[in-house]
Amino acid sequence: MGSISLGRVTTLLLLSRAAGYILSLINSVVLARTLGVDQLGAYAYAMGLAGMFGLLPNLGLGTIITRTIARNSNAGVSILAAAIRTQALLAGGVMILMLSVAAMLPGQPVPLLYVGLAAGQLAIGTLSWPYLAVLAGRARYDRVAAAELVAGLAGTATLLGAALLHGGVAAFLWGHIVAAGLAVMGARWIAGPILPTGAEDRMPLRALFRQAAPFGAAAAVQSVYTRLDIVMLGQMAPVAALGLYSAAYKPINMAVYFGATVAGTLFPLMAQATQVEVPAAFVRAMRGLGVVAPAFALAFSGLAGPMLNLLFGAEYLAAAPILIILAWSAAANWLYGPLGIALQARDHERSWLVGLIFAFVLNATGNVWAIPRWGALGAAGSTLVSELALLGIGVGFVWGKLNIIPPPRRVLTGLAASLMGGLILLLLRSWGAALVTATALIVYGAVVIIFRGLTWDDLVALTGWIREVRLGLSCRSVDGLEKEARTAG
Repeated sequence: MGSISLGRVTTLLLLSRAAGYILSLINSVVLARTLGVDQLGAYAYAMGLAGMFGLLPNLGLGTIITRTIARNSNAGVSILAAAIRTQALLAGGVMILMLSVAAMLPGQPVPLLYVGLAAGQLAIGTLSWPYLAVLAGRARYDRVAAAELVAGLAGTATLLGAALLHGGVAAFLWGHIVAAGLAVMGARWIAGPILPTGAEDRMPLRALFRQAAPFGAAAAVQSVYTRLDIVMLGQMAPVAALGLYSAAYKPINMAVYFGATVAGTLFPLMAQATQVEVPAAFVRAMRGLGVVAPAFALAFSGLAGPMLNLLFGAEYLAAAPILIILAWSAAANWLYGPLGIALQARDHERSWLVGLIFAFVLNATGNVWAIPRWGALGAAGSTLVSELALLGIGVGFVWGKLNIIPPPRRVLTGLAASLMGGLILLLLRSWGAALVTATALIVYGAVVIIFRGLTWDDLVALTGWIREVRLGLSCRSVDGLEKEARTAG
């Protein structure tokens, strides 16, 4: 990693994604208020179908680049060159596959043009992945943050432009295509000074795919797994139900990125460490997520109704129970994120793939059974069950293969604090959303602190990270950044 601080760059990335979260919320509000429930359902179906194929163009190439460069910062020239050559071919192939699958589905709730536009923005957007993988391999998450911020600003600008022109679903999807192109150019420019240089030893594509296959399979399964509920709702429920589910899913889906940010930055660290070593940053990240994830779920559960009303309007209040269930599924996602990262970084990617396949089958089966009975609420319940199952699988694999054992006292403390907070939300709901949510969080925090679910050392480490970010932002000049980039290159 050189001398760069993982805490500082992780905090910078979190700040960037907080800004991206705000931009995404703005996008969601614009979409919901411009399109209405029915058209939002059509938009959500097209984007959800694209999302099912979202990680297929990667086929694990980005993960291989990241792990290779993390273990040897001077390596990666051949792998990067091969990845860039194949990325466009993969993206084009997935685009054709996506349109073919959409045409073959028995139900056609939206025109195929919408699906084609969603596929186009996906294909273009994936062209930035190899550059971001190099930055991740060198733990340059500050530059990843800059690239993501450029992409977020471009997305919001094009979306607002489509809204000002009073465009429909197609206009918003065209805006996504323009934004994807701007994001690729931004990523290439930001990563340019840090890209591996030197003579290229042309790498056979067969060897590259053989290394990347397990990661690619896991990415494909996870991509389908996370969007399965949207597509199955589109096939088995009215489009209005899909619109409500999409409105509830938006804040949750965007919030999941925060947990993924903390987990993802651990990958190069775990890849560098020896097989018996458990880096302190990994332990601290697990502790932090174990405390923050339930608090996040409690907050979103208590404020579900007011949040939906404020963001999208009164017609979306019926989505509040859906949002509550999805909030707890997101908390489980935060908790198993570092577990999957640890397994893949330590060469146990096939084990993680088995867990993802099991969760996918469980989710699909649950949707088939629950959607006809409870509609969007059933889809949310199926998601929660499968996420909890994947959390249990991740704990078992990490325990058995890496000998990383979750501290029982911390686990019991988190469960007890979450249960008490949930009971307060349930029993005192007549107090009003804001007051009862604040009370639940205070009780939750008190239990966590009293039983040392969060220690003073954890707070000191977090304060240190924030101090590093503040000092770095105030002291580093543009010339210093350029000098550092040339040295790293």
